[in-house]
Amino acid sequence: MPGTVRPRFLPPPYQDAAESGRLVLRDGTTAHVRLARPDDGPALDTFFRHLSAESRYRRFLSVAPPGPDLIGRLSDGDDPRTALTLVVTRVQDGATRVVATGSYLARGPGEAEVALTVGDALRGHGLGTLLLERLALLAARNGFTRFWAVTSGDNRPMLDVFRASGFEVRERPGRGEVEVELGVVPTAASVGRLEARDRVATVASLRPFFRPTAVAVVGASRDPAAVGRRVFDELLAAGFGGPVCPVNPRATEVGGVRAYPSVRDLPGPVELAVIAVPAAAVRGVVDDCAARGVRALVVLSAGFADAGPDGAARQRALVEQARGYGMRVVGPNCLGVLNADPAVRLNASFSPVFPPPGRVAML
Repeated sequence: MPGTVRPRFLPPPYQDAAESGRLVLRDGTTAHVRLARPDDGPALDTFFRHLSAESRYRRFLSVAPPGPDLIGRLSDGDDPRTALTLVVTRVQDGATRVVATGSYLARGPGEAEVALTVGDALRGHGLGTLLLERLALLAARNGFTRFWAVTSGDNRPMLDVFRASGFEVRERPGRGEVEVELGVVPTAASVGRLEARDRVATVASLRPFFRPTAVAVVGASRDPAAVGRRVFDELLAAGFGGPVCPVNPRATEVGGVRAYPSVRDLPGPVELAVIAVPAAAVRGVVDDCAARGVRALVVLSAGFADAGPDGAARQRALVEQARGYGMRVVGPNCLGVLNADPAVRLNASFSPVFPPPGRVAML
């Protein structure tokens, strides 16, 4: 109708740019996403070759890995009006590896073919949906209004990603295959589902900070005045119900509790590590935490952005390192975290005051 104002549904802003930054997965871990580059060809080739035969067939409708021409096209992001690929990476076995990709290739006016591939180890973590959301936003920015895809009829995970996206979807079944068209313009449904998924993933990513099963204090000293020792003492004094493990390479016990020389030597799983060591030693501790499966880090150490340009560079490197491992970080140079819930009683800070339970939160 003339004069009618049509609503516009805009996706919420990302913490990072849509082209690069952090992805928070369904289990609360993270991964790094960025645009593909020409030098990604070998990494993409390795990624596709290491997929299971089933995953390769679902992506290419063939069990054979893609040839060099397609790898080259997927690595070429010079003109996002014709093609664009996002790669998701994590650090595995000490090296940064591709763990998922999403691409669109122009197919006609306003339409692009879309394809998503998630490594076998991370299937079911919501990565396909996260890639589709970012690809749709980038495609819309570059003049596309709809995506097209063809997939095998038994590829239920991919079909479920399209159907659950909230975008307008049309399917045309064929002989063993399904053609799918979906609009990439945000709708009320797509934005609502994006926000709901983001809330679920964010809560999952924060749970190890506030409801950990066990806590390690790295830098727990025998000196009662040292920051690491104070945090260790406060955790015990507050009555945290899980194991509290002091880590000190020069002590066999701290405050009467057995100490361990490294996070790698801890006897059981630990979700939260509180780090109180000199800034120069923090990144080595992060490597140890990643090797032990720690999911959340609280870095109390100073000497980062508070210490000028060199410290700011160290802080950026710390953030990228933690993201590469899929971990989340509070800090550096912070007071710590605290949860006064009677079922948790976590004082992973050097505050000598543990507040009573209530409905007030402080950030």
